Amino acid sequence: MSGKAVIRATQMFTKTGQASRISLGKEIAIGLTMGAALGFWWQTYHWDLAKKWDNYYKALEAQK
Repeated sequence: MSGKAVIRATQMFTKTGQASRISLGKEIAIGLTMGAALGFWWQTYHWDLAKKWDNYYKALEAQK
């Protein structure tokens, strides 16, 4: 590469502005934390729903 091409490449791939504050590790940690929290909420929601239906069918059987 010639001198001008090297300078242009370094200017294109140098982080400036907001890009200089982005951390890949931080983004991954935030994504994993949010995914785990939402996954736990989703799972407890379904456990509660299953418990509700189980109680409904038990009450239905008790009436017979």
